[in-house]
Amino acid sequence: MDNQLIESLVSIVSFFNRTDRDQAFIKQAGVDLEAVSFQLFVTIGRMQPTNVSDLANLLGKSHSSVSRQIDKLERKQLVTTKDGEQDARVRSIVLSESGEKLKKILDQTRVEMIDSALKDWSEDEKRALLDNLDHLAKTLKEIK
Repeated sequence: MDNQLIESLVSIVSFFNRTDRDQAFIKQAGVDLEAVSFQLFVTIGRMQPTNVSDLANLLGKSHSSVSRQIDKLERKQLVTTKDGEQDARVRSIVLSESGEKLKKILDQTRVEMIDSALKDWSEDEKRALLDNLDHLAKTLKEIK
């Protein structure tokens, strides 16, 4: 059963990490966002305020690569950055007003996609899934 659990988790993570799915998702949402910036943008929206080091570590990318993508998102006025209060070398990153609007569109599109995928599931099945995912998320946060 352990191997099946790992396989299922890898399958779920892979679903959300595929750039071809990102491109299709961006197209379905009808937004102007490069697939390369998509995961970074979504991660900023979930973690804000955040910084380049945390994003690079989470996304498995180099600091310089993430920094360049942040600059692109900032030029598109989707994020704002400011020097950290304790350390000016650490930029604090948040979504701008335009970025928050884009996030709402992406969130709504994601909800519609999940609703469509789970249309044959009962409310009890959805609740059980949510309860188990919440339990798993809490458990994994405790791993050091």
